[in-house]
Amino acid sequence: MKHFIYLRGNPGVGKITVARILEKELGWKVLWFHDLKNAVYNIVKEHRIPRLMDQVTQPVIKHLLDQGENIIYTRCSPDKETVEGVKKTIDSAKDYVFHPILLTASYETLLERVSQRDDPYRIGSKKDLDDYVNNRTTAPVEGELIIETDGLSAEQVAAKILALLDK
Repeated sequence: MKHFIYLRGNPGVGKITVARILEKELGWKVLWFHDLKNAVYNIVKEHRIPRLMDQVTQPVIKHLLDQGENIIYTRCSPDKETVEGVKKTIDSAKDYVFHPILLTASYETLLERVSQRDDPYRIGSKKDLDDYVNNRTTAPVEGELIIETDGLSAEQVAAKILALLDK
């Protein structure tokens, strides 16, 4: 069996750090929303076209599945449609297990983490975080594992995910 881990959560929750730890531990391919930023991100951000990113990433995911890659995909994607679209793609592939995982943190933790960033493509201020959190409510996804990251290191969060894979 091959695995597809979908890590999602608000900006500042630690998705990328956790994904990099899992990549190192497992040797799996990490596909990160911002990997495609030069081609698509500015268009999406400027025009607020969330489904465009789905249309771009679906063929990339399909290609990786066709290659038989174990994948760790990370993206904010609070909406249920995005997750369900990826799940549909995974379900069409043979021998893949889909692991949707939502990482959460308190607003204070998110603000502390994003304030430490120095990356123009990522949310890095209180105003940006407020705009994001207030305008994009995270919809629950059936069967999704929810991990609260407050008080946990990225290594501890990754260990919880690794334990999930051992079951």
